[in-house]
Amino acid sequence: LAQVRQPHSSTAARPIVAPSLMQDMGDWDPLRESDVPAGDVPSDGASEEPVLIAGTSAAVARRDMERVVSDLGRKFAREAPWSGMPQSKADFSWHTPSCTLENWRHTDVKVQLGPGIAHVTLNRPDDNNTLTEGIVAGLCDAVVSLHSRPDIRVVVFSGEGKMLCAGRDPKGDSYGFNVQPGDRERQKLESEGQEALDGGAFPDGKINSGRLLQGKLWEAWAMLPQFTICLANGSAIGDGMGFVVCSDATIAIRTAFFGFSDTKLGLVSATLSPHLLSKTWASAAKNMLVLGQVLSAESAREKGLVTRVVDGAEEARGAVAQLAAEVAKCGPGAVQAAKELVLGVAGRQVDESVMFLSMALAARAAAS
Repeated sequence: LAQVRQPHSSTAARPIVAPSLMQDMGDWDPLRESDVPAGDVPSDGASEEPVLIAGTSAAVARRDMERVVSDLGRKFAREAPWSGMPQSKADFSWHTPSCTLENWRHTDVKVQLGPGIAHVTLNRPDDNNTLTEGIVAGLCDAVVSLHSRPDIRVVVFSGEGKMLCAGRDPKGDSYGFNVQPGDRERQKLESEGQEALDGGAFPDGKINSGRLLQGKLWEAWAMLPQFTICLANGSAIGDGMGFVVCSDATIAIRTAFFGFSDTKLGLVSATLSPHLLSKTWASAAKNMLVLGQVLSAESAREKGLVTRVVDGAEEARGAVAQLAAEVAKCGPGAVQAAKELVLGVAGRQVDESVMFLSMALAARAAAS
């Protein structure tokens, strides 16, 4: 397990293997529970002898080194971190929609349903479709409701007016992300807020439910079972970039611009950064986030953020129709499983949990 050498020896120091660690290694199982109480390791006469870890100047007693190995073995045997599959589905216990897609009551967000397709459109053009509390409430209702609609194959997100979305509302509480939850949802958010606080998400010691809601909404959006298309009728700035980076494809008008200007205001669009990095490479994401870089539609396409650039609204609608037709050729269960597969394995080391998830989703797609 480790090579050690004796310090201050009168003869030339040479690496040796701690003998008590190597006894019966052929029969040794690091995950088998031992009869020895936690933290106690059988001692021999040399267990307190200080040794140097090979390649370093650090000294440690053999007994301490054996104790660490023993405790780690028990921890892994108890927790078995390899036994679970990667999570590829969203949790919706934080929000209950106030209306259905058929009985839609929001005015700041419009929903139109067609055969196998849904259009979700921001409807505050005079305010550049800023993410006000009303728009966020409508988006939460739409996104959570869509997760239970297998009859809908494609979802198109867009905005009225000349701009897709101007980002967060600086005049609102929590920058607009302040939907009033019910009692059950409030308890869930409070519980997760405390977990986030314990995990270091709020360095000032104050739980920010609006910031937590941001992360929940973008996660649920990215995990929608339908194929999602962002029809960028205009520019998307700051948190408005969530429409682009959380959708599966983006069709953009050539005159649109995309970027994060938050750093120029002393802020960072942190909740969107994982989704941004799922679309483009790290150096491009760094330039956008650190420098507040704003890209043209063509530059955004070159960096993987935009799928196709078009010259006008008519061509954009045609591009959406073409994509929807391609999706219709695919099995609905296969599309959903493929999305879950990418979300579940992207960026992960290939291990048993990744292999098991891949096989499970392949089997589910074949049976659908």
